[in-house]
Amino acid sequence: MEPVSCDVLVAGSGAAGLACAFAARDMGLDVIVIEKAATIGGTTAWSGGEVWVPCNSPQADAGIADRHEDALRYLTAAADGRADPARIAAYVSQAAAALDYFVAKGAMRVELMADAPDYFDSLPGAHKGGRTLRTVPFDGRGLGPDFRRLRDPLLAGQILGGLSVAREDIGHLQAMARSPRSMLHVLRLLVSHGLQRLGGLHRGARTTMGNAMVARFMAALRAQGVQIRCAATLTDLVVETGRVCGAKVTLPDAVIQITATRGVVLATGGFSHDPLRQRQLYPHLAAGGSHFALPPGEVAGDGLTLARRVGAKVRGKTSNPAAWTAVSRRQRGDTVWHVPHFGDKAKPGIIAVLPNGRRFANEAANYHDFCRALIASGAAEAWLIADDRALRRYGLGRVGPFPAPLGPHLRCGYLFRGRTLADLARATGIDPAALTRTVDRFNTMAEAGVDPDFQRGASAFDRAAGDAACAPNPTMAPLVKGPFNAIRIHPGNLSTFLGLDTDATGAVLDVAGRPIPGLYALGADAESVAGGSYPAAGITLGPAITFAWLAARAMAEERMSQGGAAQGDMTFTRSARSA
Repeated sequence: MEPVSCDVLVAGSGAAGLACAFAARDMGLDVIVIEKAATIGGTTAWSGGEVWVPCNSPQADAGIADRHEDALRYLTAAADGRADPARIAAYVSQAAAALDYFVAKGAMRVELMADAPDYFDSLPGAHKGGRTLRTVPFDGRGLGPDFRRLRDPLLAGQILGGLSVAREDIGHLQAMARSPRSMLHVLRLLVSHGLQRLGGLHRGARTTMGNAMVARFMAALRAQGVQIRCAATLTDLVVETGRVCGAKVTLPDAVIQITATRGVVLATGGFSHDPLRQRQLYPHLAAGGSHFALPPGEVAGDGLTLARRVGAKVRGKTSNPAAWTAVSRRQRGDTVWHVPHFGDKAKPGIIAVLPNGRRFANEAANYHDFCRALIASGAAEAWLIADDRALRRYGLGRVGPFPAPLGPHLRCGYLFRGRTLADLARATGIDPAALTRTVDRFNTMAEAGVDPDFQRGASAFDRAAGDAACAPNPTMAPLVKGPFNAIRIHPGNLSTFLGLDTDATGAVLDVAGRPIPGLYALGADAESVAGGSYPAAGITLGPAITFAWLAARAMAEERMSQGGAAQGDMTFTRSARSA
């Protein structure tokens, strides 16, 4: 094969990799993106597509006041000394400029989530809403034939053969039997989806959340002429005179070497499916329990492994090695769906218990802390319990609200149902006497609207996750209407937090704390800027795009400082940096 060379080689096609590739090309650098999988998008394509960006422009346009110093205090407190203060400061000060850059260039489109508070309102600098933004849906037909190269959404995020559901659709789906407005919203989605499938698409053209984020970056990169090579695995880094200057890449039919004169960017998604690191770092696996990782199977720690070979340091100071979430498993034929549980567990009339029948956590807490409590309990699994009123109003996991049928979920063993709590306990193996005592106690607390056991509904985040129509506590209602229902949940993860030590530009550091020339790590390949905590929705993708922009700028400025001609637009990036 002919030698392949570029200025920047990006390994990984999630938000971090695509954002860095776009920015680097826009700043005049030649870029190649390689992706291990057969499709583009990585974990981002299966994510919520939200970014946490303090002092963002939509927030300011809406008249929502925020201050960088408050965001810095909040993130610093959440990290609790486990993250590099320089990286925290760089993120907080540059995130809004990075987002403005990508939006202005057409590579991203977001909208304000004014009702999405930071997760810990007791920490200094917390904000009641506006720092988190969500990705606007994108019509996949804009990608042309490349639409098939976009990774399909997580199966749990699709209905009716490929209709992507956004977070903003969930309320309409829950209320469609009661609200004409919601029914109209759902009907519009269904009609549009049906027409698209009749037109020959393999799934609905409407992309949402992280899938839409990836699709929009793909469209922008295609307009730039950037090559994204799939089924291309990074297998080794090439080092000459102390600098990473390229990599060896395994293709289906050959192994090639790509020279990268300005940098190799590791954005391979962390180590969610690396069995060795899982066993070493996940206490529940070491104790013989189960774990179900949500990221794609290709996310196996490649970036960390290769960087370690050239002297890179894994920082190792995170409070948690991964971003946890509870996961249920639904099997249909040979297909197994891993279903994350985010907001459903916070709804009135739903609780979580261990096999011993006892509650173990605040069900309305964020998914990371809820699952952390499950892991700390030492139990291999737990159960979400809902009375019939709650199940039919809100749904649970993959079970949709009324009028969605229950039969398929019951027949495949995903949903368990009992006329009484005792019947349900017998069906699930939960301690029947303890379950009855737990529900009786919870019902008494729900009537009063106060949870002295786990403080459910005490925080702004809890209340936002509940149902505002439920009083006195929007997250609590008695479980009184049978039949009673249960879904088994297990520990799982959305991404990983433990990663390579990097500086404020994304450059990888060696064991002595010095940058390794020519090597950058982004996204989950870099250690969490929140120190292994989960302080807000968007705390993984926000740093991903911010440090992607900073890394691209560092490589472009290095080229200019060494006499390279700037071919792209550097004006915006320089003015944004000083903003």
